[in-house]
Amino acid sequence: MKLKVLGTVSPYCKDSKNCPSYLVSTTNNKILLDCGNGITRNLVLPNDLENLTIIISHLHRDHYGDIFSLAYATYVYHNLGILKERIKLYIPSSQKDSVDYQLLTNLGEEHYLKIEEYKEDSQITLNDTTIKFSPNPHNVPSYSIKISSNNQTLVYSGDTGYIGNTLETFAKGANLLICESTFLKGQIRNKDYHLYAHEAATIAKKAEVQKLLLTHFWPEIDKEEYLKEAKQIFDNTEVAEENKILKLSLNK
Repeated sequence: MKLKVLGTVSPYCKDSKNCPSYLVSTTNNKILLDCGNGITRNLVLPNDLENLTIIISHLHRDHYGDIFSLAYATYVYHNLGILKERIKLYIPSSQKDSVDYQLLTNLGEEHYLKIEEYKEDSQITLNDTTIKFSPNPHNVPSYSIKISSNNQTLVYSGDTGYIGNTLETFAKGANLLICESTFLKGQIRNKDYHLYAHEAATIAKKAEVQKLLLTHFWPEIDKEEYLKEAKQIFDNTEVAEENKILKLSLNK
């Protein structure tokens, strides 16, 4: 399994930094975890559209904003005869009355996507790859996503608070945990909707994951500050950087 980082910051792009998105490649599939603003510029089009499945962790616009650019790209490449099959776009089945749900399910005719829904107990099977979900404490329904393929496991936290999240068990023994780390010690968190860097590291330690990849940073804050805080608890930690590629290891 291979991971390409496409976007790392929230809630807006800055310079070469995009909003959250991660392209996972397995033997036979590509899986796009979230599709934040600006990430299309880091995709290799049209190659990355081949065998692609898109999964949105929750309906906040920093996590799906570039769907509109990508949707139009699928329309153009289909019309050129390059994209043969519709790309599946999975979104949470909740929030059907929300503006965000209506936006994503009413894209008009200029796209070549197939909109599918998932919920907590859903399982998606793509050839040799299985995808599962776990709900998170957040201010809208949000899900962690687990991808398993060829004896390797990657877990993406999505947006989550600390109290009541299931990542310690959901990510147990994973080769890689991609975990949001929005806050640093000393910053005020009015609601428990996002994690501090040290909380992400605590989860990684308790889950006994092989590697922790921090993400979901404030655009103006030096990422090294997040790394410094997390490594005090979990040493095998990196910070996500746009266009960084990681290959998962089978070694524990």
